[in-house]
Amino acid sequence: MKRILSILNDKWPEYILEILVITIGILGAFALNNWNENSKNRSLVEDYYCRFLADIKQDEIQLNILQEESGLRLIKSNELLRELLLDTPEKEKSIELMLQATSKISYQFTPISAGYNDLKSSGNLNTFTDQTIVDQVGTYLQEAEGLANNISTNGRIGLDEMFEIDDFHAIGFIDNTFLKEGLDTTIIRKELLDRNPLTPLQLKELRHVASLLIAVNYRNNLHYSSILAKIKDLTPLLENKCYLSQN
Repeated sequence: MKRILSILNDKWPEYILEILVITIGILGAFALNNWNENSKNRSLVEDYYCRFLADIKQDEIQLNILQEESGLRLIKSNELLRELLLDTPEKEKSIELMLQATSKISYQFTPISAGYNDLKSSGNLNTFTDQTIVDQVGTYLQEAEGLANNISTNGRIGLDEMFEIDDFHAIGFIDNTFLKEGLDTTIIRKELLDRNPLTPLQLKELRHVASLLIAVNYRNNLHYSSILAKIKDLTPLLENKCYLSQN
């Protein structure tokens, strides 16, 4: 025992130094591991911000095209009603305008949610320190999907009303581009097609459809503007986060 105590008395500074080295090494390893984990988490979070931004940018491009098409349908809807309110509206022009006013009217816009869905399914949600932006992305997707459904529903209503027309042959569809180009004149005699003027009842029916198309296309234009406004609000927040991750 005395020998042990003598050795400890002589070498205690060495032992303490060795203990300190071991302790510092262990703590350093833990600190390095934590730093690596935090660094990985930061990189993961920053990558998601950039993915969110890329998704809404793609939505914005598509929405601008869809809104432009919707605006054109609105113009054609008004031109159709103007034509039908004339004393002697032209059948051919009226039908062409109606087809233009309903072109792609029921298209279903779907916001891109690849990044957000991946985040939810991966279990990485708890890595975000700024939960507010994640919630805003989720809110945007939810509201955009709701408005997109309304747009598609409104479009189907417009199409349904158009296809409720009693007599496409008599009302002037024989003069629309699609029928003309699809008509097989080797078996169909064009001179036998209905060329009678529109009757008061047919005019009433077409004016009803034109009026509905104006309302539907205008309403859908507002929905597109609403979704684009949400993207405009969200974009700078994501751009800031994504920019910081790239620098």
